[in-house]
Amino acid sequence: MYFEGNLNCVCIAKELGVSPQYVSKILKGHPNYKKEKEIRSKIKYKNYLERKKTNRKLRTKILKEKEDYELEYLRHLQWQHAIEMSKKYLV
Repeated sequence: MYFEGNLNCVCIAKELGVSPQYVSKILKGHPNYKKEKEIRSKIKYKNYLERKKTNRKLRTKILKEKEDYELEYLRHLQWQHAIEMSKKYLV
């Protein structure tokens, strides 16, 4: 299940009705376990880097949108103050 089905210890334990620690103990005795673990670690790290890159792009986009919104709000306030302080309305 671990090697062919690409399931993790927790999923295997749930299906078999045993503890994840027991499944892990059995897997550590298998000769191909270290290779499979290294492969999964590399895949997991690659996915992590992709998520990190995507999150970094999204974070900068969100901050830019927030800055643009705040700047537009300040422009609007400035325009309102200019109208209120103009000579037409002070009469």
